[in-house]
Amino acid sequence: MKNKVLKLCKRLNKVTASEIAPILMLDEKEVSNILNELVSEDKLTVREDLIYFYKEVGSQKSNPIFLEYHPKEESEFILKCYCIGVKTEQCAFLLGIGDATAQKYNMYFRKIIYQNQLAELKKYFNKKPKLPKMRTFYDTEVYFYMYDNKLFVVDKPLKSNIDYQHTRDEKLRIKVLYSRLRRSINHSNKKKFMHHHVAEGILRMHLSDVELIDYLKKYINF
Repeated sequence: MKNKVLKLCKRLNKVTASEIAPILMLDEKEVSNILNELVSEDKLTVREDLIYFYKEVGSQKSNPIFLEYHPKEESEFILKCYCIGVKTEQCAFLLGIGDATAQKYNMYFRKIIYQNQLAELKKYFNKKPKLPKMRTFYDTEVYFYMYDNKLFVVDKPLKSNIDYQHTRDEKLRIKVLYSRLRRSINHSNKKKFMHHHVAEGILRMHLSDVELIDYLKKYINF
């Protein structure tokens, strides 16, 4: 029966015990127990209002095609340059490659950072949705959320029928971190994919250059 409940949750994406009990022809309490077991097995997530969400099991993604055309040593060198803050034109000059190639790598690294923090944010949000705090970088809007003293960013607000406000301390913390990010994101050419640049800036607040290298290596198969 547990597998049947899981399959139904996967098909509907979000459910409540009262909604699916008649479909399964089970008592609501029995369905609640099964749903909670699936949460404990990390197959579902549950929000404070007892709405259960199917948890996608992420398959390992292959590298983008452009990585396949560069030797491992070259890719690792570009990664190190990115993590220690070497400009793309300088990195390209040292390797004898085009600046556009180095930029493509850096965009890919930022995309990984953004997607990882987005996945973590959604886990928090599904349990307790909050109203975002909108801020701008060079007239480009981004939206901040804070959970467990961690700052997250998205380009568009996450949607929910029930939204909680950030606490006063969280609002103050967002304000402080936004000011720090404004100083580091200091060029208008970052307007494209601004949310990726902001996610990068947030991560760099917490990781050293070496830690950032190790972090990204976990998600890239050179």
